[in-house]
Amino acid sequence: MSGVNSANAKSERRGDAIAKYVTDGGGLVTPELQALIDRIARAGGTPLVVAERTRALGVIHLKDIVKGGMRQRFDALRAMGIRTVMITGDNPLTAAAIAREAGVDDFLARPRRRTR
Repeated sequence: MSGVNSANAKSERRGDAIAKYVTDGGGLVTPELQALIDRIARAGGTPLVVAERTRALGVIHLKDIVKGGMRQRFDALRAMGIRTVMITGDNPLTAAAIAREAGVDDFLARPRRRTR
């Protein structure tokens, strides 16, 4: 999560930890917002929610591009008996979509835990 606090007490944040930020401040993550977040993640994107204090303002859809030919390269590795596994800091929904798109055999995904 990143953001800015301005002199007029305005606080804006964006990132994948926004739901906790909004609810910790007393705000609400609506079912519509959660559905949008999930839809972006299932499509292989990273949903970045932009919020001002306890109010979500919008969602940015970031998407990595799987390089052309990756599925064929993984098929060739499989033919040699090599199993492919993608390891990512993305959330499990996003990771599953990218793994399907790339053609890897399995994936490990964990949301990043940042320490201060």
